[in-house]
Amino acid sequence: MDNKMTLTANAAETMNMAAETMNMATETMNMSDGTAKVASTVRRIIAPLARYYSHVLGTEVSTRQTLLLVNAQAAFFMTVFPADCHLLVRLGCLAWLVSAVMKCRDSGIKAERL
Repeated sequence: MDNKMTLTANAAETMNMAAETMNMATETMNMSDGTAKVASTVRRIIAPLARYYSHVLGTEVSTRQTLLLVNAQAAFFMTVFPADCHLLVRLGCLAWLVSAVMKCRDSGIKAERL
């Protein structure tokens, strides 16, 4: 016994499927355009900060390293300046700070003179 199946579709269904595929492709392109705009905006904001860190550290700092430094600063402030929080929250912030500093060190951020 042969296992054969014949699929049939009319032209209207085929055209609808093609149109839906085109709409999905257009939405994907719009999403990638939106993502590109967000990335461009982030780069435009981070670039002056990277130049500042490069000046302060005396070495060239990449965009990724800048984001790591911002993360470390945020972790520092959350660890040192919490208003009144539970000990577990403080320990979590301390773990975040240690992790952020380790990531900065592993990325090769070094100051020429400090």
